[in-house]
Amino acid sequence: MMDTAQGGNMARTVKDITPKHRIKRTLDTLRLLRGFDRAAHFAAGGTPADWRGTSDVRPDKRRQALKRACRRPCDAE
Repeated sequence: MMDTAQGGNMARTVKDITPKHRIKRTLDTLRLLRGFDRAAHFAAGGTPADWRGTSDVRPDKRRQALKRACRRPCDAE
């Protein structure tokens, strides 16, 4: 039997058991499935606008007003 330090095969490597690698593997799988969903959407005659959907982000009105106020041109005195 070969030792793993000498190039033997292991069922799991250190990389396979790190949380970062597990998360990456899960995200890769989700991306692949999302690609299949996208292909099916367009094959069924869907539009890019339908695929994107609507945005749920709402601007903070107070923050935007302050931003506009501080970027307003100054009066030349």
